[in-house]
Amino acid sequence: MIEFVGLILFAVLFISNRSLGNRVQVLEAKIKNGTPEVSGVPTYVPGSSPSSATAPAVVAGGTEENIVNQVPRSPAVTYAATRLREPDTADQFATWLKEDWLMKLGVFIFILGLGWFVSYAFANNWIGPVGRISLGIIAGALVMAFAFWRMARFPQQGGVFMALGAGMVVLSIFAGRSVYGFFDPVSAIMFDFIVAAFVSFVSYKFSLRSLVLFAQVLAFIAPVLVAGKTDSVFLFSYLLVISLATLFLGGLMAWRGLILSSLVFVGLYSFPYVLAASYGNLYSGPRHIADAPIILNFAYVFAILYLLSGMFAVMRQRVQEVKGEIVLALLNGVFLFLWIYNVAGQEWKTLLFAAWAIVFGIGSFIAFRLSSKPDSLYAYGSVAIAFIAAATTNQLHGAALTISLTVEVSLLVMVVLALTKNVKAATSVSLLFIAPVALSLGNMSQYLVSTDLITKDTFVLLVLALSLIIAGRVIHTAEKENQAVGSDNTSVVLVVLGTVYIWFTIWCFLHILMPFAQDMATFSALTVYTIVGLWAYFVGLLKGNAVWKIYGSALVVFVIARLLFIDVWAMALSERIITFFVIGILLMSTAFLTKRKSTVV
Repeated sequence: MIEFVGLILFAVLFISNRSLGNRVQVLEAKIKNGTPEVSGVPTYVPGSSPSSATAPAVVAGGTEENIVNQVPRSPAVTYAATRLREPDTADQFATWLKEDWLMKLGVFIFILGLGWFVSYAFANNWIGPVGRISLGIIAGALVMAFAFWRMARFPQQGGVFMALGAGMVVLSIFAGRSVYGFFDPVSAIMFDFIVAAFVSFVSYKFSLRSLVLFAQVLAFIAPVLVAGKTDSVFLFSYLLVISLATLFLGGLMAWRGLILSSLVFVGLYSFPYVLAASYGNLYSGPRHIADAPIILNFAYVFAILYLLSGMFAVMRQRVQEVKGEIVLALLNGVFLFLWIYNVAGQEWKTLLFAAWAIVFGIGSFIAFRLSSKPDSLYAYGSVAIAFIAAATTNQLHGAALTISLTVEVSLLVMVVLALTKNVKAATSVSLLFIAPVALSLGNMSQYLVSTDLITKDTFVLLVLALSLIIAGRVIHTAEKENQAVGSDNTSVVLVVLGTVYIWFTIWCFLHILMPFAQDMATFSALTVYTIVGLWAYFVGLLKGNAVWKIYGSALVVFVIARLLFIDVWAMALSERIITFFVIGILLMSTAFLTKRKSTVV
């Protein structure tokens, strides 16, 4: 058993420190000869392009060596200002393996020997339970002290020993808790927290990112090592403290990945409580079911913390680093949505979704105004939109839901255009019309067989038609003002789709109005379509607008196709004759309009 633990521990150390070799090479090169390039790995100079990072940079004021020597020496600034071209995983592993390989091999052999010795001592009762746990803790603490001393000259080597010593202490505390019952859950977690805090401090002092990741894992798995018997309030209070420390360290050192991973850890601890409300004892215990409403308040605190952290990062980080903050914002929204949807009371869900939509909406506006980066507006704005949709869906149903979603999407298109002046952004938001359009299919089928002229389905179709047309026209106007390209088709599709709803409503309205003269209703509708189609075609012809011409032609072709393939067989002879006469006369009259236009030209 000890051998197996030793192998796992060494593997963890092996992986977590594999990227330290390149950083140590750069530090040693600066100390020895000041050269900025080691083993073919160039030093990134702030302000230079990525392509120029592979060749010696020469700028006004000196050589690349002078530029490197001017970089401030504090760990946070050094890490932010000096970036290495990251090799792939295989290269990182090979580099790490070559650096001090004898020392790493010695650590592995020592762990095996120590494991066999401890197993033999335990089997022969040389060491009692108290001695066993004390020996492990003391030995781990001594290794950590030696690692701290070693890191002053060799950070990479010291980092390996620091992780080794911390692992020994944590495993000893775990054994004392689970095997001998020496620690209660609170004391066990606090001891593990002290170890993780010390390792985090060392990683900050020597600017070792891989070591702080190891410390973060230690801190977040500590509750698991007490066999899951921790009080729920204490557990999430502990997670809150760890998250605050992570936010502080990640922001201070510009290690944003720590913040994202901490949210993932908090989400994993939340799953039993989130599932408890939906599935009961199937996936969670009675404790989770009873404590879930209390822990919901912690979820609100976590959501605010990660929202503020992302906003501050967007306002002060470089544009390429904003991409990671978008992922953080979306994960934060999913985390909060799952808590509210599964745990909050049904009577509170709508209010909570609406309140958090306002919070994320204000956050997106502030981040965008202070950073001028549309990415932040899209990220937090998307979460706000999702919460608005959730609130609407939870509160309304049927026609009211479709109308509400239609109005909300229309307002969003206007707001995005007003804030960003970005046509592509507004076009992307307009794709949200897919939801009310899909919901309206049921209203269309109901109105098609209805016997009442004015129903709730009528309002749904008319509101959706007007909203689509207005949104399309607004986007098209913005395109003309900004001379934007690439979004014309979307604005046209919106307008055309809106008119389709109008033609459908007219068709149903006429057939309901004339229940005993269905053929006359069909004749009236087709006549209206033909007149509008011809009008659109000639407007496009006079103005040289291809879109109007195509739309008018398509409407006329639709009328002719319906006459020839459907109505010619369905209509009575008298109505058929009248319809074909009228439509034919309308089409023949275009010859005079075309001739007149040619004469004028």
